[in-house]
Amino acid sequence: MTLQVKRKTPAVADGRRQAGNQGFTLLETAIALTVMMIVTLATGSLFVYAVNYNSGTGDRSVALAIAQRQSERLRRTPFNDTLLTTPSTTETVTNAGRQYTLVTTICSTSDCGGSATLKIVSVQVTPQNVNQWANAPAIIISERATPATGLYEAQ
Repeated sequence: MTLQVKRKTPAVADGRRQAGNQGFTLLETAIALTVMMIVTLATGSLFVYAVNYNSGTGDRSVALAIAQRQSERLRRTPFNDTLLTTPSTTETVTNAGRQYTLVTTICSTSDCGGSATLKIVSVQVTPQNVNQWANAPAIIISERATPATGLYEAQ
């Protein structure tokens, strides 16, 4: 006598046998979509931040170039020229449709570190932009001394 064991298979309402668990439930799909949406929104806000950061970097680069150009212009100027005797000047410079405030300060008194033979030149350029971190000025400070002749003058 042999003993046979019958396996029970779960029945579905229409009488078919239920195969293995295949597919996803509606809840699993909703959770996965929610997670994907959060990741996508985080990536989108990071992209907006990067665009603003790059725009601010461009403004700072142009501000530094304007400051360097002004500093070179003052370096070419003779020591007693009116450009180097005016204590402070402020002007607005426009480059590629953006505005920058250029402040040039010349110190030729002992109050600020200068003297009759030494001038301290400060060039400060500030981008006029709504980006908060890019509004910090680019500053170049240099010293100009009066040309003096001495024992080592070229002959």
